[in-house]
Amino acid sequence: MFRLLSAVFVVVLTAALLSACSSDDSTTPTAAPVTKAKSFQSDIKPIFQAHGCLGCHGTQANLSLATVPSILTGGVHGPAVIAGNADSSLIIKKLSPMPPFGNRMPGGGTPLNETTIQIIKDWINEGAKDN
Repeated sequence: MFRLLSAVFVVVLTAALLSACSSDDSTTPTAAPVTKAKSFQSDIKPIFQAHGCLGCHGTQANLSLATVPSILTGGVHGPAVIAGNADSSLIIKKLSPMPPFGNRMPGGGTPLNETTIQIIKDWINEGAKDN
């Protein structure tokens, strides 16, 4: 009889443990989604092209957005991008509704939406790599 009660206890205890381990616990932290690093060539430059930025800020302009080195060098107002610091980068400030000087960019065009601006911010915060 003792063996039967011991066996029943083991089965019940095992079932309870398995149930607890497989339950959906909403307090269990989940891993953050893995995001791909932003690329100048495949993520950023196409934004500049699609919004007409390179028409005014191409290779012959005071501020050229055509290459990463020219973006980091900047123009008369200094570097357009401070690698690793999107919030301090002039390009982000010029895309905002209240830029520190002049007009919001792209001049004469439709303002970039927040999702697109976030892509540029991500690239800058990731180090503004020439990739």
